[in-house]
Amino acid sequence: MSPRIWIVNQFANTPDVPGHTRQYELGQFLVQQGCPVDIFTSDYNLAKRQYLKLKFPQLWQQDDLAGLQWNWLYAAPYRVNNWRRYVNMLSFCLTLFVAGLFKPKPDLIIGSSPQLLAAFTCWVLAKLRGAKFYFEVRDLWPQVLVELGGQSANSPVVRLLGWIESWLYLNSDRVIVLAAGSVDYVSERGATRVSWLPNGPEAKEFQIDLPVEEAKACYKIAPERVCLMYAGAHGTANALGTIVEAARLLDQSHPNKFLILLVGDGTEKAELIERAAGIECIEFRAPIPKAEIPKLLRAADGLILTLKNVPLFRYGVSPNKLYDYYGAGKPVVVAVGGAVNQEVTEHRLGFTSEPEDARGLADAMLELAQTPPAERQAMGERGHDLATSTYSRAKVAAQLWKLIQEEV
Repeated sequence: MSPRIWIVNQFANTPDVPGHTRQYELGQFLVQQGCPVDIFTSDYNLAKRQYLKLKFPQLWQQDDLAGLQWNWLYAAPYRVNNWRRYVNMLSFCLTLFVAGLFKPKPDLIIGSSPQLLAAFTCWVLAKLRGAKFYFEVRDLWPQVLVELGGQSANSPVVRLLGWIESWLYLNSDRVIVLAAGSVDYVSERGATRVSWLPNGPEAKEFQIDLPVEEAKACYKIAPERVCLMYAGAHGTANALGTIVEAARLLDQSHPNKFLILLVGDGTEKAELIERAAGIECIEFRAPIPKAEIPKLLRAADGLILTLKNVPLFRYGVSPNKLYDYYGAGKPVVVAVGGAVNQEVTEHRLGFTSEPEDARGLADAMLELAQTPPAERQAMGERGHDLATSTYSRAKVAAQLWKLIQEEV
């Protein structure tokens, strides 16, 4: 009999809304192997900052998505990262705990960060229900709060989260990391059984027979412009101000040559739009459902990824949008540093600059624009090959299923 599996990530998404769909895709694969699978996520959508399904006073709704049981749970709303964000996390944990007591007994619970309190709640439920527990590490909390959020390592919140983090490393049946560079980090903090299962695209979704010219017309992109695109969250970590300032430099040096699109939403978007006032070559657009992303990326001549200049991002990130870029078969321009820049350089997938270096990013964008189309196509093909060979979501799901079969 196949094991019953719960997968918990407060910020998991279905393909019809913006955001990452890792849990949805892994869950669908496990259902195809005959496993009963429940996904638990917040109904309060992070990208849209609104509820998707629940109507007051509902706390929980379950949908059947082709055999995958999707559980929408109540969490208190918040719009900016203040004290309401912690209320949001705590309320999700409470709803999760109550729901977890009434569902049929699982054989395995996979709790996913960055929400450490939710992962800890999963561990408690696993102990109460007699299930195995896997801890999936998406982001290295609380380290990201110190390096990116500017919080003191000695603050009560950081110390509490650090204790929970260490507890989960020590007491999980397996720790799954998304970034290869995180293996040493979690091992040094007590994790003994660690597996690298990276982010990655569902390669089949990017097999779109749509010429670039038609895609540009579909998204109202002037064919004579070199279109460079960023698609994803507009938050502090994404350092999109670097793209804005690089666009300003290109606007001055090469007017009417580029169109730089930033597609998505987030807490920093309004400020970015204000900052970009007067820059002719930059345009902001609303987020689109994840299912439409492959078609959107077809319209780009190159795809951009930027992150803040913090040590953690040089080894401890697995940017899902980068692997979507690879899957789309487009050359990339990355300003991340560390392992990400190294991968792009070694595999000749595009061009790099150091994080938060607007001049360097502008030079990298210009270098891509001046590269012959045949070589740009070759860069994209090499990226697609890497996505298929290393980061394919189907291969990652098969690796997870192998672990589950061996251990559960």
